[in-house]
Amino acid sequence: MKKNREGKNGSISLFFKGTLFAMYPLSDEYNLDYYYDTGEDIIRKSKEMGYNIKQQIIVYFGFLNKIERRKRESLPIYASDLDKSTHALFALLRLKLIKNDELNGYLIMPKRKKKLNKANKNRPYRL
Repeated sequence: MKKNREGKNGSISLFFKGTLFAMYPLSDEYNLDYYYDTGEDIIRKSKEMGYNIKQQIIVYFGFLNKIERRKRESLPIYASDLDKSTHALFALLRLKLIKNDELNGYLIMPKRKKKLNKANKNRPYRL
C-alpha cells in the first residue's frame, strides 16, 4: 500500500547533507509550526531528563548522520528512527545550529493542481 505523502496543503521534504530522508503531508493540523514545536518539545523534555544542550546536540547530529548513512548505503530505515531524526532536525533548526538551505533543512512543496484535458472536455459522451 502506497503512503499518501501529499496532504491538504502540500508536503514537506526533509534533507540532511543534501540527502532526502523523509517526506510528510502538510495539513491544517500538521503544518510547519507543528514540526518546529516537536523540535522544541524534544529539547525541553531532554532538558527535564537531565541532559544538557551539548549532550543533546551530539545525539541529534548522531541520529541525522545515521539516517543519512543508511540512505546513502541503501539500507533499510526504521519508522522509529525516522521519527527521531525528524524531531532531531527540527530541534537543530530551532537551536539555529543548522540553516534551512539546499543541503540541510526542509522544502515545502504546495499541493499539485490537476490538469484539465480541454480536448476531452467538450466531446460528447460515447459508448
